[in-house]
Amino acid sequence: MVASHPVFDGHPGRGERQTTPNAVWSGLDHAWQVAFRQAWEAFRTGNIAVGACATTPAGAVVHAARNRVADSHAPVGEVFGSSLAHAEVNVVARLSLGRRKELVLTTTLEPCLQCSAVVRLGPIATVRFAGADPLWEGCHDFSPLSRREAARTHVKMIGPRGDEVGVFGTLISRFWDHGPTVQAFLRASGEAESLDLVRELKASGTMPKLAAMEVDEAFAYLWPQLRALRPSSKPI
Repeated sequence: MVASHPVFDGHPGRGERQTTPNAVWSGLDHAWQVAFRQAWEAFRTGNIAVGACATTPAGAVVHAARNRVADSHAPVGEVFGSSLAHAEVNVVARLSLGRRKELVLTTTLEPCLQCSAVVRLGPIATVRFAGADPLWEGCHDFSPLSRREAARTHVKMIGPRGDEVGVFGTLISRFWDHGPTVQAFLRASGEAESLDLVRELKASGTMPKLAAMEVDEAFAYLWPQLRALRPSSKPI
């Protein structure tokens, strides 16, 4: 079951120094792997590298989708070619109206304000997200907006992951050029090292090499950098 898979808290355990990227990747449950494959396809097609999927409480995938902001087409029922075309939006757009509010949404990046609202309106009971996004931190609670929202059951938010998978989820979303204003905010929010790494990958011509890899291969290739960027690797 999806709920049986814990979200890493980022604190090293005994023997963690022997952990390998292949072991970490193979230890991810199916929903995480599906979401990251969607995110990688988004990167390969020139979109923001975010992917997501909705699963039943038992872990069966109901629908998976990716970011399509730069696409000129999409599967029927999904959004493309606009700022609305986020991965989470495209997942929820394909879920039937009136469905029981019990599904789990697994996404590679912390949902934005728009996606949080979409999730709130959909049949989603729990959101699991891998990478933190300071752009949208604190945008998931709608209870202060009205008495009705305050009285409704909240969507359970689980994340971000504190391990290399979480770092990977944030990092690949930064492959997209978000512009100088957003970049400045992200640097001020503690992402300077990640953004410098992205700049280095682009300057060195590594991006096409990464795009030719499968997502698990790219994760392994970037493993040393992901470990260095992991929160628990920083001195206290």
